[in-house]
Amino acid sequence: MEGIVGKKADSAYSGARNGDWIKLKCDQRQEFVIGGYTLTDRKTSGVSSLLLGVYTDGELVYAGRAGTGLSEADMKELAGKFADLQRMEPPFQLAPKPRPKEKITWLEPELVAEIKFAEWTAENLLRQASFKGLRRDKNPRDIKKENADDDKADEEIQPQSAAQETVRVMETNTNGIIIEGIKISNPDKVIFADSEITKGDVIRYYAQVAERMLPYVSRRILSIVRCPKGISQTCFYKKHPGPGSKEIVTIPIATGGGEMEDYFYIENTSGLIAEAQMGTLEFHTWGSRVDELEKPDLMVFDLDPDEGIDLSRVRQGARDVKNILAELSLNSYLKTSGGKGYHVVVPLKPAVAWDGFHNFARRVAEVMEQKWPDRYTSNVRKAKRTNKIFIDWIRNGRGATSIAPYSLRARKGAGVSMPIAWAELDLVAPDGVNMAEALRRIGGNDPWQDFFRNNQQLK
Repeated sequence: MEGIVGKKADSAYSGARNGDWIKLKCDQRQEFVIGGYTLTDRKTSGVSSLLLGVYTDGELVYAGRAGTGLSEADMKELAGKFADLQRMEPPFQLAPKPRPKEKITWLEPELVAEIKFAEWTAENLLRQASFKGLRRDKNPRDIKKENADDDKADEEIQPQSAAQETVRVMETNTNGIIIEGIKISNPDKVIFADSEITKGDVIRYYAQVAERMLPYVSRRILSIVRCPKGISQTCFYKKHPGPGSKEIVTIPIATGGGEMEDYFYIENTSGLIAEAQMGTLEFHTWGSRVDELEKPDLMVFDLDPDEGIDLSRVRQGARDVKNILAELSLNSYLKTSGGKGYHVVVPLKPAVAWDGFHNFARRVAEVMEQKWPDRYTSNVRKAKRTNKIFIDWIRNGRGATSIAPYSLRARKGAGVSMPIAWAELDLVAPDGVNMAEALRRIGGNDPWQDFFRNNQQLK
């Protein structure tokens, strides 16, 4: 529904608008990639509306336009940024056509905007979209369609008795299986068709890796990727709690615009399993814990190679990041991404605020770019990445997230973002650990066993 009407309890039922009656509209918010802007003959400068998109299967899909919420200051800022991003062809998979007396300027899809809107239409376009500001902490390639209510796309979690909750895994019954006191519905549903991995397999995986995984996930704000019908169907990002969410903790957090929004985190294995029951495959975390929300303690450098770069160069890139950090007396740890590159992770004591943390990460990437200009770039723009590796430092901003250690990836092969020893760098590919291999590995020594014993910090 569009919203609700509220009134002062003692006000009269009058036929006129007044301050005793208000309309409270239901709004939604998420980030979108700016792929262009329009200008009409009613304006001689500035922006009439922003053309927005989200990524689906690697393609930028048009999602509609935002024509309100743009102040004069916003237009001035955007005009300066748009000047260097103009291109001849639309970046969208299916580009919108200009309206009468309207001119479209296409842009490189490198800016992310936070947008408030009423709803998605049947044509998958935004209704009543309003610009709320740029998001400099977001990687455009991470922007996908969010869905607030797809919790109900999968079955409801049903808490069990205290006696049942003491058992990690229980036998199959006619209604499903019980894991960590949570009823798992449709355990035979196939999630990874290429590997014939079922929903039950996924949830058992998270139950088995929980002891290793939770120190990196618990009490951190989450963004998750859900695939309730399997990875061959539509998957979606989710960063706000929904009405059907269970075993999570909700926390209000101030956004960049100063407004309060609800986010969520988990505290224990039950939270991990409850999320997996609802179709969650990927767990992405903030770089800080809720106990010290404004002082991050986990820095991540994501090596994102251009297409066609040899794996040996990516491995050397990971070594170079490690060596630069070592020169700064910082220990770092290695994990696979489950994709094209490696992640170099730095544990820190929560000592500095987000701005200093973010700027330090940027400077590390810039030093690499200056020292080896033919190998690396700190620039997120695709045009700057030709035959280079992008050292992605942007994930170290407030509100940005990175894939958690031991998390599955919602991709063919059921890859895992797996902690590995530096000595294994030449032996394990970035996508070289799948779910079965991850389970085998947790039976051995932990390559990150001293991760939380580091006493290093930024000043």
